[in-house]
Amino acid sequence: MADEQERRLVSIMVKPKAGVDAVALYDKIKSEVTSQEEYKIKWDDACKVENGKIYTSFTIALEADFDEEVMEVIECMEDEVEDQQITYQAAMEG
Repeated sequence: MADEQERRLVSIMVKPKAGVDAVALYDKIKSEVTSQEEYKIKWDDACKVENGKIYTSFTIALEADFDEEVMEVIECMEDEVEDQQITYQAAMEG
């Protein structure tokens, strides 16, 4: 049996542009930011919206470059995203 994949937990903040619905944007992020299949990205089912900003987390394979696989993809949603940043990240113990 294959070893269980080592995972990384990443918490992020995404600030939608004015007039963009935060929950709808999060649903779009979850459906469009899928990374490579072998990295098995898993988004939180729901996000927290505070002061108009989306706060959420995802897990992804430890070997994945999550900045490239996730953050740059969100950054490219420039019509809807004003700002985004990583608020926390850590390798998860197996």
